[in-house]
Amino acid sequence: MQLFGTDGIRGEISESQSDDSSAIASLIENRQVSPRLFRLIGEGIGATLTSDTEVVIGWDPRPRNHEFVQGLTQGLHLRGVKVTWAGEVATPGLQVSMLSRGASLGCMVTASHNPVSDTGVKIFDSKGFKTMPEYESQICDVIAKLSSEEREVDQPELLRISTPDHEIDGNQLHLEILEKRFEQIKFCLAKGFEDLNIPSDGIAIDTSGGTAEKWLVDWLNLKGIPSYSVGNPDKLNENCGAGGLSPTDEWTWGNLEKQKEHLLISTLAVKCSNGMPVEWNHGDIVGAALDGDGDRCLLVETTEQGLRVIDGDRMADAIIRSGGEHWKLAASIETDLGLEVDYQTAVGDRWLSAALSPSLDLLSCENMPTLVGSEDSGHLVLAAPHPILEENWSLVGDGIVTLLASLTAFKGLSGDSNNCFKRGWKKRVSIKGVDRKKWDGKNENAIEIEELVNRVVSNWGDVSEWKNSDISGETSLLLLEATVDGQALSIGVRNSGTEQKTNASIRLSPEIAHLSENALELLNMIEEELSLRLKQ
Repeated sequence: MQLFGTDGIRGEISESQSDDSSAIASLIENRQVSPRLFRLIGEGIGATLTSDTEVVIGWDPRPRNHEFVQGLTQGLHLRGVKVTWAGEVATPGLQVSMLSRGASLGCMVTASHNPVSDTGVKIFDSKGFKTMPEYESQICDVIAKLSSEEREVDQPELLRISTPDHEIDGNQLHLEILEKRFEQIKFCLAKGFEDLNIPSDGIAIDTSGGTAEKWLVDWLNLKGIPSYSVGNPDKLNENCGAGGLSPTDEWTWGNLEKQKEHLLISTLAVKCSNGMPVEWNHGDIVGAALDGDGDRCLLVETTEQGLRVIDGDRMADAIIRSGGEHWKLAASIETDLGLEVDYQTAVGDRWLSAALSPSLDLLSCENMPTLVGSEDSGHLVLAAPHPILEENWSLVGDGIVTLLASLTAFKGLSGDSNNCFKRGWKKRVSIKGVDRKKWDGKNENAIEIEELVNRVVSNWGDVSEWKNSDISGETSLLLLEATVDGQALSIGVRNSGTEQKTNASIRLSPEIAHLSENALELLNMIEEELSLRLKQ
């Protein structure tokens, strides 16, 4: 039984089930989560820990998250685990909170960029890293065993164990670590925060209705980074945030006024009703979008034709080139940096951290280690100082730190944010509403897609070195790699680990980017074939 996806457990919020078996079945069969399920998850986690150890829980501002926090707390208390609440906080704020307490684990109740009708949980280990499949399988085994036992708890007892043993201010701890990281970024990238590539009226900040909505813009302005808010604190992830943008989105001045669906883009469009405003320059960064739990960020910049998204790949590349030191780079299989990196990983920022952590373990230093992990969705994993243990570092994705590091990096590149020496061509499509059980990367449907790809790509040039690759952590991946006229090509199909969809992507190295039209045609063919096969 596997309950965890790419990044924890996520599902649509439902009413609490009457028994454990029904709660588990609702998640597996209908992608639904309930407070009863979270109580069971809490018990599963608690069974892997010794009694009297501590778990810190934080949550994002979804309307019903408090019920799920209480369910998780009940389950942990049933196993004798002490529980501390960090309050409404960003995911990186939960991470620093549990490190500050020296806790055994941290649990973040969130569904990240998913709609507010969803919730879920992400788990951090005692060193501040996202948990790995081996540990999650251990939790699932315990949950399966518990669900088969007769063990009811009466309502008065549940009420008694629903409250925490301690409460702390996770937002304040997050702010304190951000102060340190602000200074470290200035030192590491040696660019400072003066004369940034942002317009005089500031950069529009879209927090996706997350906790940073309450304080981020004021904090940035105090740091000398002109900013203004376009957020809506009552609309978590609704037509806003990084989750509502694609890494390849771009708009011309002419069609910007038609953009009504995304809060950040529609706000910028008002300023651009007659083309680029006079106070803007080409290459200015005019917008930034976080996601609901604050662990990723996408930027928006001006071009000669209009606006476009700066994705995680371009930000990571800029950081590496502007840092003036040797950086190690990890990138997932869906990034266009992934064709030429130190480590190619599965999708999910925990795999980026896992790839980079051996290098981190070799370091005990005062200055920020030069490590970066990239996903084009805006997840950038960077080294973060331990809040208690001096010269110790962890790795975490923090959308605010991504914003700060990228602003300084692009400043050092004279505004030419697209001049990325490793940048190739990529495109990804998502086939939504599919039955993900029909795709495992190895079955008949996968064989048909592989044959389609081989048949089409063979006409693109001198094609050689075909291989069907496996990546640790990807359980449903078809990853086809080859060279065309000696240059790298990659085509991947995988199930999303967080949503009911299957993703297909194509990447081309820079030297064969001229084949992009051919690649788009192939991607359309793959999308049509998958829609036919996976929606039946």
